[in-house]
Amino acid sequence: MKIKPLLIAFLTTSLFSIAAEEVAVEVVLTPESAPKQTVLVTGANRGLGLELSKQFAADGYHVIGTARSPEKATELQEVADEVLALDVTSDESIKGLSAALKGQTVDILVHNAGYFGPTQGLGSGREKSASLKTLTRGEVLDCFAVNAAGPIFVTQGLLPNLNASKQAKVIIISSRSGIMNQSRSAGAYGYRMSKTAANRAMSIMSVDKALGNAIVVSVAPGHNQTDMGGNRAKLTPEVSMKHVKGLIEGLTKEQDGRFWYYNGEELPW
Repeated sequence: MKIKPLLIAFLTTSLFSIAAEEVAVEVVLTPESAPKQTVLVTGANRGLGLELSKQFAADGYHVIGTARSPEKATELQEVADEVLALDVTSDESIKGLSAALKGQTVDILVHNAGYFGPTQGLGSGREKSASLKTLTRGEVLDCFAVNAAGPIFVTQGLLPNLNASKQAKVIIISSRSGIMNQSRSAGAYGYRMSKTAANRAMSIMSVDKALGNAIVVSVAPGHNQTDMGGNRAKLTPEVSMKHVKGLIEGLTKEQDGRFWYYNGEELPW
């Protein structure tokens, strides 16, 4: 006796359905298929911020770089997934960044945007930073607005994004020149004082319940060959940012609220 085609189709479909119900399918995320973490770097259009963005992007992170003039940040546009406008001294600009990132998780926030002062650094062929005789109130306040207040209010604006992360990390790029008992040397009042204040801001944020279980640290990148550091610096951004990236990736709660050198050494502040 021949079984009609319709009956064969019915039996085949039924057996497949029963087998499918009894087989547990396990989906395993490989490193290639796992969701990328998102890192946001302020002042990423040049120098250390640009190099750090490049290294995170090369390793598969979703990179958001900010610049005051995104349309001019052509090199950053080539490496970052998103390039957004941000002036860390402007409440309106911070609100704009927050709106642009609404609903998006930020796992790593790197406060890299910095300001040295009108002379832009102490490199070869450059005028030394203003002394007490020539120092202006505007120079000092500008340094504090960018280096100390900037990280506080950018973090505030991105609280929903950071709190959406399972383990957010907030990093303030600081400087050894902000260490209170640093060897005596004159000049760069605004820069040095503002970096001391930035470290204190880091310490306070590290215990602020608004950030949940986030890890907050300061990192001194060393003296680098950048527009700010000048060409007499011993370090290159490629080398120092490789160390900084590794330090950030390996941060644990035990390191929270502390000040670190790019090579992993803890610093006083």
